[in-house]
Amino acid sequence: MNQTRTESPQRRGIAASLIALAAVTAFGASATASAQETIRIGAVYSLTGAGSFLGVPEERGLRMKVDEINKAGGINGKKVELIIYDTEGNTTKAAQLARRLIDSDNVLAVVGPSSSGESLLVAPIANESKVPLIAHAGTEKMTNPVTPWVFNTPPTDRIVAEHLLAIFKKRNLTQIGLMTAADGFGQSGANVVKELAPKHGITIARHEEFNRQDPDITAQVLKVKDSPAQAMLIWSAFPAPTIILKSALAAGFNRPIYNSFAAASKDLIVQAGAAAENTYVSSMRLLAPETLKADDPMRPVIQKIVAEYKARHNEAPATFVAHSWDAMSIIEAAARKVSGPLTRDKLRAAMETVEVVGGNGIFRLSPTAHGLDPQSQSMVLMVVKNGQWRVDE
Repeated sequence: MNQTRTESPQRRGIAASLIALAAVTAFGASATASAQETIRIGAVYSLTGAGSFLGVPEERGLRMKVDEINKAGGINGKKVELIIYDTEGNTTKAAQLARRLIDSDNVLAVVGPSSSGESLLVAPIANESKVPLIAHAGTEKMTNPVTPWVFNTPPTDRIVAEHLLAIFKKRNLTQIGLMTAADGFGQSGANVVKELAPKHGITIARHEEFNRQDPDITAQVLKVKDSPAQAMLIWSAFPAPTIILKSALAAGFNRPIYNSFAAASKDLIVQAGAAAENTYVSSMRLLAPETLKADDPMRPVIQKIVAEYKARHNEAPATFVAHSWDAMSIIEAAARKVSGPLTRDKLRAAMETVEVVGGNGIFRLSPTAHGLDPQSQSMVLMVVKNGQWRVDE
């Protein structure tokens, strides 16, 4: 006997839900399969806003390295796929976009953000989500202490401070005037310099703070001038270094002026003009690649980056290009060591075993080292001569 059953609204709703769930599952499986066909890498950069001077070169460096890898056949037969979001220099947005890359885009690893402030907010997300993060932060807080999932490619303020203090000692500069921005970067640098100075036999004769965007920093310059300081050390990102150099020239400050790596840019010369002449900076090598010594271990990598960047953009690369180039180089080296399916966990473990000669130095990564160290040969001293940067060591 045949029976016709009429489904209740409730049963129809359940059936519809099951169909929808099946569709979502199928879509998810398809998306996962698609993702597995490529190695999906995410990046969060400040492409607009005040941090774009960092983010734009970093984004370009990342694309350059990925294109090089894909042109050579990819990694273990798989092409690299990039997903890049603009944080606009906003720390909250950086965190939100990092979560989007991790949870929605299902990336294998995240590169960036551009600044220390953004990176410090994204780092806990990477550790919580168990996703490798290769940040571009200047503060040693990113990798000291080491946390499992967070790596970093720029030299840190401690490395730069050690480099400069060693130079001061070599040049018999025993008293310095320290000028630092009243932000996270400046305060971190001030703390490190003050901590390390005594072991080099150096005294901080005067310490002055300022806001990075201050239009006039003359008062602080004059206080350093009136102190026993034999040299001035500026620890700030732009625009403050430019303003200080102009103020120092106008005030007749005739002692050596040194800058942290945040001022390692051709923009310092463009913006400060004659006031930049004879100023020093602890810098990565991309600032003046043509003046590197023939036996410099990073020279071949630097030459490759410079040639490719100029071919693409018809201009010399900013030093920040190496941050992302090195990050992708580390990912590539680690991924090539993994057999079988490439997972986040396998990639992270492999990253702790690689040695990479990058644009920023020699990376010797391990469970206790997730970035550059004082033995990485990261920094060189450069000076402005006749309106051009050149190596001074």
